[in-house]
Amino acid sequence: MIDVKKIYIVTDLGPGDGGKGGVVHKIATMMNAHTVIKVGGSQGSHGVKTSEGFNYAFSYWGCGTFEGIRTHISSRMIVHPIGLLNEAELIRYGGFGIYNLFDLLTIDEEALCATPYHGIVSRLKEMARGDDPRGTIGTGVGESYRYSQQYPDLAIQVRDLLRPNLRDQLIAVREQIQRDLSPIIEGEFFPEDRKIMEKEVYLLYDDGYLDFILKQFQKAGQKAKTVDHDYLGKKILSKNGVAVVESSHGVLTDHYHGFYPHTSAIRTLPCFTQTMLKEAGFDGQIVNIGVFRAYAIRHGAGPMPTADPTMAENLLPGSHKEENRWQGKIRVGPIDLVLLRYAINVCGGPSAFDGLAVTWFDQIERNGQWKICKQYNNKDTDNRTYFTSSGEIKVRQGIDDEQSEYQRNLGRRLLSCRPEITTLKIPSDAKQEELYSFCADVSGKELGIPVRMVSLGPTERDKICK
Repeated sequence: MIDVKKIYIVTDLGPGDGGKGGVVHKIATMMNAHTVIKVGGSQGSHGVKTSEGFNYAFSYWGCGTFEGIRTHISSRMIVHPIGLLNEAELIRYGGFGIYNLFDLLTIDEEALCATPYHGIVSRLKEMARGDDPRGTIGTGVGESYRYSQQYPDLAIQVRDLLRPNLRDQLIAVREQIQRDLSPIIEGEFFPEDRKIMEKEVYLLYDDGYLDFILKQFQKAGQKAKTVDHDYLGKKILSKNGVAVVESSHGVLTDHYHGFYPHTSAIRTLPCFTQTMLKEAGFDGQIVNIGVFRAYAIRHGAGPMPTADPTMAENLLPGSHKEENRWQGKIRVGPIDLVLLRYAINVCGGPSAFDGLAVTWFDQIERNGQWKICKQYNNKDTDNRTYFTSSGEIKVRQGIDDEQSEYQRNLGRRLLSCRPEITTLKIPSDAKQEELYSFCADVSGKELGIPVRMVSLGPTERDKICK
């Protein structure tokens, strides 16, 4: 056992889909971590493929589960109890050889619960936006957080799942959502969305569906080991050894530093995780790792200056998630170093990170060339409100409506930015060490942070660390 206490915080520097799952799995297995601590929302889908042949995308359990590493869902994680049960069944009967899923899991009693009614809100709102999408996973994680802020008395936490008044709580949530959705339901929808909308509305008013939700929530409360808020500090962070913090979002979807309205309802910067650890009394070492793919990717609406439809065929096979009505299309393109530098600066600059992990570089290698964007070339970058004299995106601080409007305007300017693309030839017949050095040298020089991991394949054995 390592005789020091160390926490790795893994942060996606993009809009999500950066490859956090494989990075968390590699760190957790390499460092023999005792716990993976979850923050963010349960809508995250973190893919892990192991050298033993296991392949699964985790949402609730941490990406070290195949190795028997415990998971703690913190108070900064939003839980969908029905999704929790579904994932437990999928893993238990998925041929992974793990049957005691809930023995590996603890959940902070203060963790917020998303209900299916919040999911209905999310999906109906997105359909009502027509051809002006915001982008959403559609599970209601963001809406549950917004409702908890607007109607705190309606918030359902994990500790409520076994309370006798849970049905009354669910009814109160449903009634408020019925009132809020009434003008949206009466509005216009695309013809192809009308049947979906009608089904959603039926579920919103169906008492049989309410009873189903109640039973599932109670079942989740019975199966999950709910712990008090002090458990994190007293039982996990007090241990010698390594823990890994696994988050569900990317920096570019942060509520106040992403490009509104294509943002999360929650804050996604690593400083909030650091505050959580500090408040829990952690006195060990914190290692901050920033993660991004070797190419740009965005699932759903939002600015993506380097988007290039011609690259999708070469980059997406084997790596993408299913497209759906809620999230929208998956876009890829050359790696955008301007946006990555912005994300790093939002987090406090290069000094905020101890290292970088570059994922999916094997796809770049197979293509034989690496397309990168170092700068944009258009008049919008002459605007000193949003860009520096060297064309970098400025970081504005704020946590109010004025900040959101600023980010909206910044996002609009990014939509018209034209990237300057440089093509780097991948050394032919290069061995792993050479590929690592090639990727690390370019990324480290452009971003000002040393590269500590490069992924040259799907499993933990393919991730080269320095």
